Amino acid sequence: MTTRAAPAGADITVSPIAESARRREVPAGRGSPHARSSRADPAGDRAMFSFQRVTGADVAGLTRELSVLVEAKIPLARGLMSIAEQETKPGLRRIIADVAMQIEAGATMTEALSRHKDVFGEVYIETMRAAEKSGNLSGVTTELADLLDRQMDLRRQLRQAMTYPVVVLCTVAVAFGVFVGFVIPRFAGQFKTGGVELPLATRVVQAFGESVRGEWWMYLIGLASVVMSVVTAWRTEQGRIAIERFVMRTPVVGSLAVAAVTARFLRIMSLTVSSGLGLVESVVISGRAAGGKAFASDCRQVSDRLTRGESLGDALSSAPHLPVFAKRMLGAGTDSADLSRASLLVARHFDRRASDLTKSVSSLIEPVMTVLMAGLVLLVALSVFLPMWQLARIGR
Repeated sequence: MTTRAAPAGADITVSPIAESARRREVPAGRGSPHARSSRADPAGDRAMFSFQRVTGADVAGLTRELSVLVEAKIPLARGLMSIAEQETKPGLRRIIADVAMQIEAGATMTEALSRHKDVFGEVYIETMRAAEKSGNLSGVTTELADLLDRQMDLRRQLRQAMTYPVVVLCTVAVAFGVFVGFVIPRFAGQFKTGGVELPLATRVVQAFGESVRGEWWMYLIGLASVVMSVVTAWRTEQGRIAIERFVMRTPVVGSLAVAAVTARFLRIMSLTVSSGLGLVESVVISGRAAGGKAFASDCRQVSDRLTRGESLGDALSSAPHLPVFAKRMLGAGTDSADLSRASLLVARHFDRRASDLTKSVSSLIEPVMTVLMAGLVLLVALSVFLPMWQLARIGR
């Protein structure tokens, strides 16, 4: 049976109001609406200036409006066209109009959104796919809007927490570069003229500075090679899984990533199970919607074991990145109602954990930054003052 993006009672047939709104949406000289809907306009999705670019806040606001449309049982195409008329950003207005016209033409919500994957992202589209599968578009869109709001709050908190360490690190790097590139070479020349044997710290710093000045292009090529290797690996499924697993093993960032992905997985799991979707399909869809290739791979292994008849508690042992607390709570569920309720409760726990970890990033990084700064200052001080003391002793 073919699933639809619209909920029960939502008529997505072409109406005179939607047709009139669609004609008003397309500017003169830009072609007919049907010509615009025949293909996505990727260039139009990206605005020329940063203040016109479609942001996460824009997508969250659109999702909130979409949830209101669904709850009010307003036809999706008509409602989206009305939203497009009121939108001030040209790029977002074109995207909303294109999605509405695709729905009018008979496409599902997921198919319409997939044409703008670079704007909505894989997590968003997979979550909407779960809504189509479960038939709970109203609940999923509301939950998705809340999820986007929480993600923006986490990003804002993380930026605030990282501002001070990044500024300090950049300042120290610039100061160290000035010392290595200009101060140490001049002092080294004066010390050699005075017959002072340079200590080890000074020779190390001097050799590093001369290497950077003489073979700077090698360092640049090496840095570019590392960046390109990471980007190339990220674009492949196996490479991205390897990178994600490495990140999840790091001390602070890994715990934050696991908490955020687990919370998303469990919230979608709660929605799909409560909507009547089968357990195996719920695990697969929730794993894809969680936003991590490594986590999705773990969920596929869990679904395979469930298909073979194993219990949920045993099958979850195939998910090494799912926290033990979540495994125990999910494994204790005896029916779909218990599993849905447990998933939601555990999701709230990991949302709080992700928020707490984000707020504590600055306090965790500050000691590391202090030790790093102290080490650099000590190295520079020894490389300058040790030869000066030797020169002073020779002068006596």
